[in-house]
Amino acid sequence: MDTKSEKYRHQCEVRYLLAIRHKEGLGAIRRLLSNSGFAPRLHKIQFDMAEQWRKGNRGTIKGQWL
Repeated sequence: MDTKSEKYRHQCEVRYLLAIRHKEGLGAIRRLLSNSGFAPRLHKIQFDMAEQWRKGNRGTIKGQWL
């Protein structure tokens, strides 16, 4: 995968956030995502986080996308 693509960047961001949720809980994620910097892409982040979490991705395996 092209590591400079938007898709790759998005997946890395989601995995990072999944790892935080796994380590620190849902409250930590809610606080992070309340930052207005996430606003333009918030819906897609939330959708993909929920989908990946449901599938078992906890952000602990490098490059994993289920």
